[in-house]
Amino acid sequence: MMRSIGFKVAMAALLTFTLLAAGWHFLIRRVDPTAAPAAVTKGPSISGGGITLASDTIALPDATAVLPEGPAGELVTRNCTACHSVEMITTQPHLAPEKWQATVEKMRAVYKAPIAPGDDLALVAALVSFQQPARTAAK
Repeated sequence: MMRSIGFKVAMAALLTFTLLAAGWHFLIRRVDPTAAPAAVTKGPSISGGGITLASDTIALPDATAVLPEGPAGELVTRNCTACHSVEMITTQPHLAPEKWQATVEKMRAVYKAPIAPGDDLALVAALVSFQQPARTAAK
């Protein structure tokens, strides 16, 4: 007797769910909830309600690149450096203004960057101006 495709899909889903549930059950039984943490965190801490929060500091490398002073540098700093380093911004491949505009629109739409649409022209102009001189291929 032939089974419908829907029945076969349902059986495959049921088998997959069963295997995942069995694997999950195996994994959670191997974890000891009373075990001590693997590493002790240094720094100030606060405890309460059976929970301890601890903080630590990290040393970031010194920034080696800076944006130019003025409105263009401030605009890029305000809109881009929360996520991107200055080095990353200033070492991008040469892009035409249309490509920078598409990049700004992508950052706004996909990554929810809080870039005001009214800043687009100035931001694109700034990004184009920060590009390093084009390198020519060696002959």
